[in-house]
Amino acid sequence: MRGAVSVAVALALLGGTTQGATAAPAERRDSAPTAVTLPAGQLDPAPVPPPAGSELDRLSADRDRQLVEDFAEFDEEEEVREAAREALESTDPNAIRDFLEHGEAEARQRAMDRKNAVDTANRAEIEAMRGTGGPFFNQEVERVLAGTAKDRADFLAFGAEIARQRDEAEEQNEKQRAEENRKRVEMLASVGGPEVKKAAQAALATGDDKVISEFLEKGYQIAAEKDSADQEAHERAQKEALEAAAKLRELAEKTARAGEARGKLITAHGSAVQALKKSSNAMSAAAAQSRQADRMLAADRAGKQLSDYSAVRAEVARQVALADEAAKAAEVAAGQAEVQAEVLVETGLTHGVRWAEVAQGIAAAADAAVKAATTAQHAVDATAADAAALDAQNSAEVHAEQALKWRENAEEHAEAAARTAAAAQQQADVAADAAARSKQARIETEQAEQTAWEHAKKTRDARVEAERQRKTAGEQRAVAERERDYAAGARVRAEAEQQAAASARAVAEAGAHRVRAESRGAGGRGQGVRGTGPGRRPGGHRRHGGRGGPR
Repeated sequence: MRGAVSVAVALALLGGTTQGATAAPAERRDSAPTAVTLPAGQLDPAPVPPPAGSELDRLSADRDRQLVEDFAEFDEEEEVREAAREALESTDPNAIRDFLEHGEAEARQRAMDRKNAVDTANRAEIEAMRGTGGPFFNQEVERVLAGTAKDRADFLAFGAEIARQRDEAEEQNEKQRAEENRKRVEMLASVGGPEVKKAAQAALATGDDKVISEFLEKGYQIAAEKDSADQEAHERAQKEALEAAAKLRELAEKTARAGEARGKLITAHGSAVQALKKSSNAMSAAAAQSRQADRMLAADRAGKQLSDYSAVRAEVARQVALADEAAKAAEVAAGQAEVQAEVLVETGLTHGVRWAEVAQGIAAAADAAVKAATTAQHAVDATAADAAALDAQNSAEVHAEQALKWRENAEEHAEAAARTAAAAQQQADVAADAAARSKQARIETEQAEQTAWEHAKKTRDARVEAERQRKTAGEQRAVAERERDYAAGARVRAEAEQQAAASARAVAEAGAHRVRAESRGAGGRGQGVRGTGPGRRPGGHRRHGGRGGPR
């Protein structure tokens, strides 16, 4: 098998050589092997090896040596390079062929065994590092343990140092962030709301950076929400106080309006009372004149004479006119009282409305007095007529008419007296009710005044608190803006550190590759560097099989 492969390679190389050489001697062309065509179904026989010492044998030996030189200079495995160098330096004529047939595979097995042993040692060394560093270091340990052998070798060569540097930088950043957090909490403890101040001071009192960080992440929000709820409660109380003050102002306006209307109503009531008094006096005077006329009639009957009734009739007429004028005045006063009573109803403060009812009763009593005075006038007229008819035949009819007038006069007087008494009783009742209501109104006024003062105090307190909260809100807004600037700066620093770590790792990996390449190059330069020629294979190419032909 080895001879067949060597002959095939030699034929290929030789064929290329003879095709490119146009001036070669005829005897060399005659010595080229010829292809033999076999019948279908038969296997190709093994190529016939060229005679020893031929040009083909020499070319094959040169190619084998060149291939081994490539292994010695460019192969990735040190064991393969060393075995190739030993074969090249050996005086054994079969050393190169032995290397190609089995030496390379043995060297690669040794390299694999070495790598496995190194990786086992690396794994054990890295496993011992578990949990001994910072977060990033421990994460890298787990990553390379689950990765490739190259990952573990690179980690021990430079990755562990990079990871520790990353953790140190992160720890330094944590300290810086903790200091910034502390400053922020100190600021909140001085300018925040009541709940924020209390929670911030409690976090600072612990001296624990973790507690301070948790306060900024969660506690500040909770405390700020409490302050916001308190602020809403203050604003709600202020709104209620303002509404109460508005109601008090409205009540005061209504009270003033009702007081004015009540005063006018009482004045109208007084006017009605005065008019009733005048009408009552006129009614009494008219009644007196009717009785005077009756006495004159009795004297005329006894003395058989006729008296002059003109003065009596004139006086009773005057009293009727006075009563009528007073009744009209009482009616006007009752109308005015009714208007003011409607004002009281509009304001809802109906205390004193019944005075208008009293005024209406007084007006009715005054009207009754007018009617009684008019009846008295009619009685006087009837008496005068009776006196003039003393000698007349119709004396009986006149007496009957006079009796009727007197009866009517008595009835009108009785009715007027009853209405006056009723008006007086109603006035007494209203006066008693007014006294009771006045007392209650005084009490309610005092309570309203006290309430007004309390609401005024609440309004002032709410205004002061609102001003303080407004100032606090402005300070907290400034704090939030500084927090945003801090966060932006921290993000920029973190990105810069991440880029620096990536750059450092790339530089370290490049350095490791350069060191390995230089070590391989140094091994090849120890034997001398050969130039590449036709048929030279790249490093790492593995030759499978052997070379045939005579040894």
